[in-house]
Amino acid sequence: MWSEDLVLKTKEVEKENPEVAAIIHEIEENQDMFLSHISHELRNVLTLMNSSLQFLEKTHPEIMMYKYWKEVNKDCQYMLSFINQMSDYNNSIKLNYKRVDLYKLLRETYQACLPLTENTEKVLTFRCQSDIPAIYADQTKLYEAFLNLIKNALEAVDDAGTVNVTLTTDEKTIRISIEDDGCGIEAEKLAHIFEPFVTYKPGGTGLGLSVVKRIVDAHEGRITVYSSIGKGTTMTITLPKVLQK
Repeated sequence: MWSEDLVLKTKEVEKENPEVAAIIHEIEENQDMFLSHISHELRNVLTLMNSSLQFLEKTHPEIMMYKYWKEVNKDCQYMLSFINQMSDYNNSIKLNYKRVDLYKLLRETYQACLPLTENTEKVLTFRCQSDIPAIYADQTKLYEAFLNLIKNALEAVDDAGTVNVTLTTDEKTIRISIEDDGCGIEAEKLAHIFEPFVTYKPGGTGLGLSVVKRIVDAHEGRITVYSSIGKGTTMTITLPKVLQK
Protein backbone atom coordinates (compact mmCIF):
# COMPACT_ATOMS: atom_id res chain seq x y z
CA MET A 1 0.00 0.00 0.00
CA TRP A 2 2.09 2.90 -1.25
CA SER A 3 1.55 6.65 -0.84
CA GLU A 4 0.69 8.70 -3.92
CA ASP A 5 4.08 10.49 -3.85
CA LEU A 6 5.91 7.16 -3.79
CA VAL A 7 3.78 5.86 -6.65
CA LEU A 8 4.68 8.89 -8.80
CA LYS A 9 8.40 8.52 -8.03
CA THR A 10 8.20 4.80 -8.77
CA LYS A 11 6.62 5.46 -12.18
CA GLU A 12 9.45 7.88 -13.01
CA VAL A 13 12.06 5.26 -12.11
CA GLU A 14 10.21 2.62 -14.17
CA LYS A 15 10.34 4.83 -17.26
CA GLU A 16 14.09 5.36 -16.86
CA ASN A 17 15.04 1.76 -16.05
CA PRO A 18 13.14 -1.21 -17.56
CA GLU A 19 14.98 -3.70 -15.30
CA VAL A 20 13.80 -1.89 -12.19
CA ALA A 21 10.29 -1.74 -13.66
CA ALA A 22 10.30 -5.54 -14.10
CA ILE A 23 11.40 -6.04 -10.47
CA ILE A 24 8.74 -3.65 -9.19
CA HIS A 25 6.10 -5.42 -11.29
CA GLU A 26 7.12 -8.78 -9.82
CA ILE A 27 6.95 -7.36 -6.27
CA GLU A 28 3.47 -5.98 -6.96
CA GLU A 29 2.28 -9.34 -8.35
CA ASN A 30 3.64 -11.16 -5.28
CA GLN A 31 1.94 -8.65 -3.00
CA ASP A 32 -1.37 -9.12 -4.83
CA MET A 33 -1.11 -12.90 -4.54
CA PHE A 34 -0.28 -12.65 -0.83
CA LEU A 35 -3.21 -10.33 -0.13
CA SER A 36 -5.58 -12.53 -2.14
CA HIS A 37 -4.52 -15.60 -0.19
CA ILE A 38 -4.78 -13.90 3.21
CA SER A 39 -8.17 -12.35 2.35
CA HIS A 40 -9.51 -15.70 1.15
CA GLU A 41 -8.43 -17.58 4.27
CA LEU A 42 -9.65 -14.92 6.69
CA ARG A 43 -12.99 -14.62 4.91
CA ASN A 44 -13.54 -18.37 5.22
CA VAL A 45 -12.90 -18.31 8.97
CA LEU A 46 -15.00 -15.20 9.58
CA THR A 47 -17.89 -16.56 7.52
CA LEU A 48 -17.90 -19.69 9.66
CA MET A 49 -17.76 -17.58 12.83
CA ASN A 50 -20.67 -15.47 11.63
CA SER A 51 -22.71 -18.57 10.81
CA SER A 52 -21.97 -19.97 14.27
CA LEU A 53 -23.15 -16.76 15.93
CA GLN A 54 -26.40 -16.86 13.95
CA PHE A 55 -26.88 -20.53 14.88
CA LEU A 56 -26.33 -19.71 18.57
CA GLU A 57 -28.96 -16.96 18.41
CA LYS A 58 -31.44 -19.32 16.82
CA THR A 59 -30.90 -22.28 19.15
CA HIS A 60 -30.12 -20.37 22.34
CA PRO A 61 -31.97 -17.03 22.10
CA GLU A 62 -31.16 -16.33 25.74
CA ILE A 63 -27.58 -15.64 24.65
CA MET A 64 -28.76 -12.30 23.25
CA MET A 65 -29.25 -11.19 26.84
CA TYR A 66 -25.49 -11.19 27.30
CA LYS A 67 -24.58 -7.51 27.56
CA TYR A 68 -21.76 -7.69 25.00
CA TRP A 69 -23.57 -9.87 22.45
CA LYS A 70 -24.36 -6.98 20.11
CA GLU A 71 -20.73 -5.88 20.20
CA VAL A 72 -19.56 -9.41 19.35
CA ASN A 73 -21.85 -9.48 16.30
CA LYS A 74 -20.86 -5.96 15.31
CA ASP A 75 -17.15 -6.80 15.50
CA CYS A 76 -17.65 -9.90 13.35
CA GLN A 77 -19.57 -7.91 10.72
CA TYR A 78 -16.88 -5.22 10.75
CA MET A 79 -14.15 -7.78 10.12
CA LEU A 80 -16.12 -9.34 7.26
CA SER A 81 -16.59 -5.90 5.73
CA PHE A 82 -12.90 -5.13 6.18
CA ILE A 83 -11.78 -8.37 4.51
CA ASN A 84 -14.20 -7.80 1.62
CA GLN A 85 -12.79 -4.32 1.11
CA MET A 86 -9.25 -5.69 1.29
CA SER A 87 -10.18 -8.03 -1.53
CA ASP A 88 -11.82 -5.17 -3.46
CA TYR A 89 -8.66 -3.07 -3.03
CA ASN A 90 -6.46 -5.90 -4.24
CA ASN A 91 -8.63 -6.58 -7.31
CA SER A 92 -9.47 -2.96 -8.16
CA ILE A 93 -6.83 -2.66 -10.90
CA LYS A 94 -7.81 -5.91 -12.65
CA LEU A 95 -10.22 -4.74 -15.33
CA ASN A 96 -12.64 -6.65 -17.53
CA TYR A 97 -13.29 -4.34 -20.47
CA LYS A 98 -16.62 -4.15 -22.26
CA ARG A 99 -18.67 -1.47 -23.96
CA VAL A 100 -20.30 0.61 -21.23
CA ASP A 101 -23.20 3.04 -21.48
CA LEU A 102 -22.14 5.48 -18.76
CA TYR A 103 -25.51 7.23 -18.68
CA LYS A 104 -27.31 3.95 -18.03
CA LEU A 105 -24.70 2.78 -15.50
CA LEU A 106 -24.68 6.01 -13.50
CA ARG A 107 -28.48 6.23 -13.54
CA GLU A 108 -28.70 2.67 -12.20
CA THR A 109 -26.25 3.60 -9.43
CA TYR A 110 -28.30 6.70 -8.62
CA GLN A 111 -31.49 4.64 -8.44
CA ALA A 112 -29.80 2.07 -6.21
CA CYS A 113 -28.98 4.87 -3.74
CA LEU A 114 -32.45 6.44 -3.66
CA PRO A 115 -33.64 4.12 -0.83
CA LEU A 116 -30.95 5.72 1.36
CA THR A 117 -32.97 8.95 1.29
CA GLU A 118 -36.18 7.32 2.53
CA ASN A 119 -37.52 8.52 5.88
CA THR A 120 -35.32 11.60 5.57
CA GLU A 121 -35.55 14.92 3.79
CA LYS A 122 -32.34 14.27 1.89
CA VAL A 123 -32.49 15.05 -1.83
CA LEU A 124 -30.53 13.03 -4.38
CA THR A 125 -30.55 14.37 -7.94
CA PHE A 126 -29.16 13.13 -11.25
CA ARG A 127 -28.38 15.30 -14.27
CA CYS A 128 -26.81 14.27 -17.55
CA GLN A 129 -25.83 15.75 -20.91
CA SER A 130 -27.63 14.24 -23.87
CA ASP A 131 -24.52 13.31 -25.87
CA ILE A 132 -22.58 11.00 -23.54
CA PRO A 133 -20.68 8.43 -25.64
CA ALA A 134 -20.19 4.80 -24.65
CA ILE A 135 -16.67 3.83 -23.58
CA TYR A 136 -14.78 0.59 -23.08
CA ALA A 137 -14.32 0.07 -19.36
CA ASP A 138 -14.98 -2.32 -16.48
CA GLN A 139 -18.68 -1.80 -15.75
CA THR A 140 -18.66 -3.60 -12.39
CA LYS A 141 -15.65 -1.68 -11.10
CA LEU A 142 -17.06 1.70 -12.19
CA TYR A 143 -20.40 0.85 -10.56
CA GLU A 144 -18.53 0.11 -7.34
CA ALA A 145 -16.68 3.44 -7.52
CA PHE A 146 -19.82 5.48 -8.26
CA LEU A 147 -21.79 3.69 -5.54
CA ASN A 148 -19.09 4.33 -2.97
CA LEU A 149 -18.91 8.06 -3.71
CA ILE A 150 -22.68 8.60 -3.73
CA LYS A 151 -23.14 6.69 -0.46
CA ASN A 152 -20.32 8.68 1.15
CA ALA A 153 -21.90 11.92 0.01
CA LEU A 154 -25.30 10.94 1.42
CA GLU A 155 -23.67 10.08 4.73
CA ALA A 156 -21.92 13.46 4.79
CA VAL A 157 -25.12 15.53 4.63
CA ASP A 158 -27.72 16.02 7.33
CA ASP A 159 -31.35 14.88 7.02
CA ALA A 160 -32.20 17.94 4.92
CA GLY A 161 -29.08 17.83 2.76
CA THR A 162 -28.66 17.54 -0.98
CA VAL A 163 -26.42 15.40 -3.17
CA ASN A 164 -26.15 16.14 -6.89
CA VAL A 165 -24.83 13.56 -9.35
CA THR A 166 -23.81 15.02 -12.71
CA LEU A 167 -22.52 13.43 -15.92
CA THR A 168 -20.93 15.72 -18.53
CA THR A 169 -18.51 15.48 -21.44
CA ASP A 170 -16.21 17.57 -23.61
CA GLU A 171 -14.02 16.79 -26.62
CA LYS A 172 -11.61 14.46 -24.80
CA THR A 173 -13.07 13.47 -21.44
CA ILE A 174 -16.16 12.40 -19.54
CA ARG A 175 -16.76 13.76 -16.04
CA ILE A 176 -18.80 12.29 -13.21
CA SER A 177 -19.29 14.71 -10.31
CA ILE A 178 -20.83 13.97 -6.92
CA GLU A 179 -21.52 17.19 -5.04
CA ASP A 180 -22.88 17.43 -1.50
CA ASP A 181 -23.72 20.33 0.80
CA GLY A 182 -22.43 18.58 3.90
CA CYS A 183 -19.92 19.65 6.52
CA GLY A 184 -16.90 19.61 4.21
CA ILE A 185 -13.44 18.12 4.78
CA GLU A 186 -10.57 19.91 6.51
CA ALA A 187 -7.56 20.65 4.32
CA GLU A 188 -5.13 18.56 6.41
CA LYS A 189 -7.46 15.56 6.10
CA LEU A 190 -8.19 16.15 2.42
CA ALA A 191 -4.58 15.42 1.51
CA HIS A 192 -4.82 11.88 2.87
CA ILE A 193 -8.36 10.66 2.15
CA PHE A 194 -7.28 8.36 -0.70
CA GLU A 195 -4.52 6.67 1.30
CA PRO A 196 -5.21 3.08 2.40
CA PHE A 197 -6.40 2.63 5.99
CA VAL A 198 -6.87 6.37 6.52
CA THR A 199 -10.40 7.07 7.72
CA TYR A 200 -12.14 9.89 9.54
CA LYS A 201 -15.48 8.09 9.69
CA PRO A 202 -16.45 6.15 12.82
CA GLY A 203 -16.43 2.45 12.01
CA GLY A 204 -14.79 3.04 8.63
CA THR A 205 -12.08 0.74 7.25
CA GLY A 206 -10.16 3.41 5.38
CA LEU A 207 -10.26 1.43 2.13
CA GLY A 208 -13.39 2.69 0.36
CA LEU A 209 -11.88 5.80 -1.24
CA SER A 210 -8.59 3.98 -1.84
CA VAL A 211 -10.50 1.42 -3.91
CA VAL A 212 -12.24 4.20 -5.83
CA LYS A 213 -8.93 5.88 -6.69
CA ARG A 214 -7.31 2.63 -7.81
CA ILE A 215 -10.29 1.88 -10.05
CA VAL A 216 -10.11 5.36 -11.59
CA ASP A 217 -6.33 5.15 -12.02
CA ALA A 218 -6.67 1.73 -13.69
CA HIS A 219 -9.02 3.35 -16.22
CA GLU A 220 -6.35 5.99 -16.93
CA GLY A 221 -8.59 8.60 -15.35
CA ARG A 222 -8.21 10.85 -12.35
CA ILE A 223 -10.26 11.86 -9.34
CA THR A 224 -10.20 15.35 -7.85
CA VAL A 225 -11.74 16.73 -4.69
CA TYR A 226 -12.88 20.21 -3.81
CA SER A 227 -14.16 20.83 -0.31
CA SER A 228 -15.13 23.82 1.79
CA ILE A 229 -15.83 23.58 5.51
CA GLY A 230 -19.51 24.18 6.20
CA LYS A 231 -20.38 24.24 2.50
CA GLY A 232 -19.74 20.77 1.18
CA THR A 233 -17.58 18.57 -1.00
CA THR A 234 -17.40 17.78 -4.70
CA MET A 235 -15.63 14.70 -6.00
CA THR A 236 -15.09 14.49 -9.75
CA ILE A 237 -13.99 11.48 -11.75
CA THR A 238 -12.54 12.36 -15.16
CA LEU A 239 -12.29 9.53 -17.68
CA PRO A 240 -10.77 9.60 -21.16
CA LYS A 241 -13.04 8.85 -24.10
CA VAL A 242 -11.57 5.42 -24.70
CA LEU A 243 -13.26 3.93 -27.79
CA GLN A 244 -11.45 0.60 -27.89
CA LYS A 245 -9.16 -1.45 -25.70
